[in-house]
Amino acid sequence: MIDLGWLAGRSVGLRVCARYFPGEGLRAKITWRSGEAGVVVTCDDELRQALADVERDAAREPLIAEVTLDGGDSLSIGLGREVSVLSYVAASGNPPYFSSQGSSRVRDGKGVVFYYYGHWSEFPASAAVPIEDAVQAVRYFCRYGGLSPQLQWVEV
Repeated sequence: MIDLGWLAGRSVGLRVCARYFPGEGLRAKITWRSGEAGVVVTCDDELRQALADVERDAAREPLIAEVTLDGGDSLSIGLGREVSVLSYVAASGNPPYFSSQGSSRVRDGKGVVFYYYGHWSEFPASAAVPIEDAVQAVRYFCRYGGLSPQLQWVEV
């Protein structure tokens, strides 16, 4: 299992979340298992817990989790490998779509494979980013509702 660092200090049990996301009632939903409703998160502690739960499942087989904001925009993250991929889809479901762009910009080579709702999905090696950067991009997405400027994005 990948050590995501910031997940290590989380507390277990009943806790009151300080408001993390801007806007009244803004929430994100994280889903990663077919046929399940997913987990609604409203603060950083809940986000940490949900990603830790996904990472535990991803230890068995690398998988994609979808993080969907109340407005419908979604960012998918690959977990369970030393690298990740990210994929953004607007609430409309219409283009443009964006994918993470790794710093090496590898064009040839073996793709990165993750399990996504019952199927194995291959992503180009050029989309791979360090897992820590991908997790930070998810946190940014939940906090600001947009793509992290710390990563490079390519329209797909």
